[in-house]
Amino acid sequence: MLVLGLSPRVGWAQAVPRTDTPRAGTLRVSFEPVITTWQREFTASGEQRIGASLPTTVFVHNEQRITPLGLDFGITNRISIGARFPLVRVHSRQSYAMDSTGTAPLDSAGKSALDSLLDDPSYAFAPIGSTPRHLNYFAGDFELEAKYRMIESPSFALSGALIVRLPTGHQDSPNTLFDISTGDHQTDLELRIAEELTLFNRLWLNGSVRLVRQRAGERERRVGPQDSLLLPHAALARLNWDPGDYAAFDVAPMYRFSRNFGVGFTVGYYTQQRDRYTYRSAQDSIDVATNLGAPVSASVLDAGTAWRWTRLGAAMTYVAPGLEGSVSIEQTVTGAGGWVPVSTVFRVVMRTSRWPF
Repeated sequence: MLVLGLSPRVGWAQAVPRTDTPRAGTLRVSFEPVITTWQREFTASGEQRIGASLPTTVFVHNEQRITPLGLDFGITNRISIGARFPLVRVHSRQSYAMDSTGTAPLDSAGKSALDSLLDDPSYAFAPIGSTPRHLNYFAGDFELEAKYRMIESPSFALSGALIVRLPTGHQDSPNTLFDISTGDHQTDLELRIAEELTLFNRLWLNGSVRLVRQRAGERERRVGPQDSLLLPHAALARLNWDPGDYAAFDVAPMYRFSRNFGVGFTVGYYTQQRDRYTYRSAQDSIDVATNLGAPVSASVLDAGTAWRWTRLGAAMTYVAPGLEGSVSIEQTVTGAGGWVPVSTVFRVVMRTSRWPF
């Protein structure tokens, strides 16, 4: 027997987290794929294509597909526990500018010079080209969640959730210019507050606040200015990495045209503090200084890691017996503080619930 794990009022799937929990003894299964693509970045010099600082034109199209399976079990009608298991596909499509025939590089001298530089042992980067097939799929950062629906009334609901994000993801490689991570591979603690306000039994005002404390970990990086892509291999080191804490605010008004169908828009704002990099030991610092011929502080990597961005989008949702779903598309419209992807985000949400016993 299928039963919807919905709130007594609305129960609409949406891009912004909802307040409702599965009813007591009910298992909710969620499938929420998110596709993010970007070809340009917000920088201090304005919006630029990825890799604009390279000595010749390289076209880069990055894509990250996160496909999480979510399981939530209702302990009571207001308390639930859950887990998210994301499978992430990453793909970076890279190519040189070609002439009108499409058979020869437009800047053949620049291509040869960059290829030679990347292949030089003193730089040792992977060549320009699309992500190899065997590097497309990895696990993301798994999540464990405990959620409590604090207020539940016909017109207003409020919930709080504590989320632990585990270091199961795959970091990007410092030896590939445009590699994409599937997760931070360090532990996060997140507090999430969500609210839902219904007006005139038609207008649904959904909002959420996420406050995230990112725990320190380690990361391999080439030590040098982050706006310089072509750093020598001698600058490579494993570093202590304390990623900046962040906060995210989302609002998603929606109008219900019927019991089953609604349309709305989304507004999101994200801000993150600066990362902190240090050498793991004095010897690591000495090794880098010896390799480069001069000392370099690991803190040079801190610059450009404090991000801020705003994202706008639209969403529609549908509810039927035994199933609920939503589709949304969002676009990053502003970015500052670092190299912020000008990203387009396509999100699908599908949920169903059942009694497991």
